[in-house]
Amino acid sequence: METVKNNLNKMITFNKDLLNQTNMKIENAYALLSQTDNTDLGLLIGVNLLSGCFWAIGSMFGPMGNIPANFLSGLVSYYTTETPPSLNDLFSSLLVRLQKTFIQTNEDLANYYQDPSANWDKTVSGSFTTPFGKFNASSKLSDLANIDFPEQTDPKYYDLLNACIKALDQGIWAELLNRFVITDYQEDVPPLWKLPCNPNDEDNNFLPRQKSYYHIWTYHEDKDCYGNLVKYYHREEYNIGTGASTFSDGALNNSACNYLFHNYASDIANKDGLFEREFVFTKLNIPTAIQYIHNRGNKKSSCIII
Repeated sequence: METVKNNLNKMITFNKDLLNQTNMKIENAYALLSQTDNTDLGLLIGVNLLSGCFWAIGSMFGPMGNIPANFLSGLVSYYTTETPPSLNDLFSSLLVRLQKTFIQTNEDLANYYQDPSANWDKTVSGSFTTPFGKFNASSKLSDLANIDFPEQTDPKYYDLLNACIKALDQGIWAELLNRFVITDYQEDVPPLWKLPCNPNDEDNNFLPRQKSYYHIWTYHEDKDCYGNLVKYYHREEYNIGTGASTFSDGALNNSACNYLFHNYASDIANKDGLFEREFVFTKLNIPTAIQYIHNRGNKKSSCIII
């Protein structure tokens, strides 16, 4: 019983530290994306963000990560089934929504601390969604008897904390990026890049200068007008931002891109970047729009086939 109470107490401290970091991550995301945090995104978003950040520790340190991940994610995700009065309200911002959700979580942990025997076999469970998929968490308070959650003086504490912070940051950005659009550039004459063109090298050269872009390359073999074999790549071009127009590509600003993307192609853009470039453009369900380009007769590189 004392082991469970000690673990609950350390989790309450952990959540307080996580809340402090949450405040900074929300301010940073809204500032870099030039957005204003003046709208409550709702109960489900708060639950998904917190459950997802706790879930991130599940693969760390064996039971030390897996058990608290299931317990904390199960506790928070259950709020969508039985919503506490403190969360069944409309708040002024996402920041306040998350603050209230953290506070409610710590109140529940404190109640368990006061009388663990009364809640010993209580199951906390629910489902939630992260940028990486939908998950289910389930645990009992008694499961906490099987671990020793690290204290603030233990380096493992900060490994768990940093994993939660990054997962929360990823969730915040994934949510806010849906306010933007991915532009799909469709050209009259798609550029065909003749070998020895190397798509990886092309992107590692181009993307540091055009940080909001992404390319899909496909390899082809055809015959030219004279029957000669021609080997080449076809490049599809995409851009994330506010949406392209005739005179602007509406690109996401460089500071946001520097924070968001982990890579260009094979080259690393930011070792602490939130997502792989391909993941942002293909997995986050960001709205898309087509921008037609009339480019007949346009040359773009020495390795394009005309």
